[in-house]
Amino acid sequence: MKKSVKFIIHVSFWFIISLTTYMIFRTLLDSVGPPIGYHPLWNFESLTFLTIVTVAIPFYLLYFLFPKLISKEKRIIWYIIVVIFLIGYPWLTNSSFFDNFETISTANYSNSFILYFFFALIGGLFRIFFNWVEQGKIKDNIEKQSLKSELALLKYQINPHFLFNSLNNIDSLIQEDSQKASLALNRLSELMRYMIYDSEHENVHLGKEIEYIKNYISLQKLRVKNVQNIDFEVKGNTENITIAPMIFIAFVENAFKHSSLKNEKNKIIIRLSIFDNLIEFTCINDLSKNQMEKDKSSGIGLNIIKKRLELIYSNNYDLNIDESDKNFSVSLKIKLNAN
Repeated sequence: MKKSVKFIIHVSFWFIISLTTYMIFRTLLDSVGPPIGYHPLWNFESLTFLTIVTVAIPFYLLYFLFPKLISKEKRIIWYIIVVIFLIGYPWLTNSSFFDNFETISTANYSNSFILYFFFALIGGLFRIFFNWVEQGKIKDNIEKQSLKSELALLKYQINPHFLFNSLNNIDSLIQEDSQKASLALNRLSELMRYMIYDSEHENVHLGKEIEYIKNYISLQKLRVKNVQNIDFEVKGNTENITIAPMIFIAFVENAFKHSSLKNEKNKIIIRLSIFDNLIEFTCINDLSKNQMEKDKSSGIGLNIIKKRLELIYSNNYDLNIDESDKNFSVSLKIKLNAN
């Protein structure tokens, strides 16, 4: 938490306490009248100021000592210091300052102890709250760094095997159709550029993500005969829409990894629809149970995507994965923040 925010919270807290104390004194003095030995300096403002200073001391004592009270090193000593202070401080204030002021001298030692203990407790709670916020931010930063590493792992998973296969397929095409091989090589170059450079950003234009998927599918088509069984369709306007990079690719890559496109009846269906600030992604591929059991490493990529969705989109997404003996389907809905 920023120091300026902490300062504003502290100032706001003491402003409320000061205003409340001032109103209490005003009510008491207006109803009871000036006490015996009343001095002109004892006005509403000075009484409020002295009271706030008096209760602020135990408040900030525990606020600053709280880290030492929960640490293992010399914790007993600091507890003894706090206890001695809480026992002696009410006696000190009652005997030296409040003794000659009849209106509030009725707040005896017991009441003073309770009052100071209460403000010391509030000071400790303030420190706990600030520590909790800071720990949450540290945890978020660690999770983000962890997901960056996992995203790099996801790229590594997709890169080598897919890259070698694509290069082999392009090499085979050179003799058969050099123009087609050149086009495939260009798509592979664009795909790698996106993975290496564009995906480093927190958000990318949705059009780039779609183009990346198209290039990936085009290169996958080089290794299958029944290309007509691969159906990819985009509906809606992608302008001015950004999204976290490589959110969909793990599902697409998983579909190709476990599909059985050698069978003319089996298909891969990928749909991406944009409605206002909602993106709907669907990926369905036919498979057999044996094929699904061949390679369980795809679960790593899916788990990374789930973590990224939870961190980036929190409650603004809905992911459903349905697995059966015949097909594997993914439905992902992402609600984008309205600009």
